[in-house]
Amino acid sequence: MALQRRQLLKRNYLFASLILITGVGGLLGYDLYFKPYVLSRTVVKIKVVGGEFLPKNYELKASDVYLDSVQTKDIPSGVITEISQVEHKITNVNLTNGSILTASLVDVSDLEPLEDEGIFPIPKEAIYAINGSLRSRDKVDIYLVDGDREKRSESLSSNNKEEGEELSVQSSLSEPAKEVFLSGITVNYVRTEDNNDVLDSEKGNNNNRFTSTGKVATPELKLKKSDGQRLGQFLEQGKKLWIVRVE
Repeated sequence: MALQRRQLLKRNYLFASLILITGVGGLLGYDLYFKPYVLSRTVVKIKVVGGEFLPKNYELKASDVYLDSVQTKDIPSGVITEISQVEHKITNVNLTNGSILTASLVDVSDLEPLEDEGIFPIPKEAIYAINGSLRSRDKVDIYLVDGDREKRSESLSSNNKEEGEELSVQSSLSEPAKEVFLSGITVNYVRTEDNNDVLDSEKGNNNNRFTSTGKVATPELKLKKSDGQRLGQFLEQGKKLWIVRVE
């Protein structure tokens, strides 16, 4: 009887030890592996000493940021995950130590103009042609077109009776400008006639441009101030702009 009791106690101790080891191992596994690697992501944070902050329009350096692991439930949308994404980028707001960087806090798309740049609105009357699929953050090339090209084309087509002659004249008149005036220009905003942003849908740019919330009327382009002045001079001369999306 005493022997059976001792064996039962040993078995209970063994089960208790196994439960204890399993519990401790589970906690260690959760804290050391599952929590930091499965339930967390590496994000970029701001590093500022002495309770200071980085001001708006500050150019970030590699020494201003660091990588840290954060639980996924605490990560905001549009989070930055690599230091290379924000190095030499401009801050959109004041940033304090430990701030998790997102695309809304840092100008990762280079939309914010520098000292020698400006955001130039292009009036609807100055546009010869533009992509209806144009969206903010796109890149465009700009061609210069004679402002009276369409008027001459309409006038000549009405005066020419023979179809062959008409096609020949229209073909020569509708040849686009062959040289790019400005290339790789960033589109900051795309506005409708009532000054609303053009998006794919009310929920944002989420369907690969198959639909839009309005008709493109006035793009706002980030240009060097010198390029903006040159562009203004051409518009004063009656030139129009053929704005072509390239990215």
